Amino acid sequence: MSKLDPKLMHHALSVARQHGFAEVDLVVGGESFTAKLDPLPKKRREGGASVEAVSTEPQLETITATLVGYYRESKHPLKVGSQVKKGDIIAIVSALGIANDVESKVTGEIVEVLVEPNQPVEYGQALAKVKP
Repeated sequence: MSKLDPKLMHHALSVARQHGFAEVDLVVGGESFTAKLDPLPKKRREGGASVEAVSTEPQLETITATLVGYYRESKHPLKVGSQVKKGDIIAIVSALGIANDVESKVTGEIVEVLVEPNQPVEYGQALAKVKP
């Protein structure tokens, strides 16, 4: 029987859905819990048949914070319309006085910046949206 608290699992799933995460991994002591979430919400048509939402827009990629700390701009600040390449240092998260680089995991155009300089950020928090 699992020692993981059901309330903790429920909370983790709620937070993941709220922030658009596709997967949840929890490890407490020697026990672990993993869940994969549906990426697209399902809509209901008249007659009760459910259909998956289909988008003609290219999916946006999210650049996320790699740890808890404070968001700082890099040499090339995140700006809507600017181009990034995979591996570019696009942000800094300062934790315990140590500057930690955040690399872009995708090449594309920044279409939305979700943080302000010196703003506290959580692990996995979205910093920017990129159109590949």
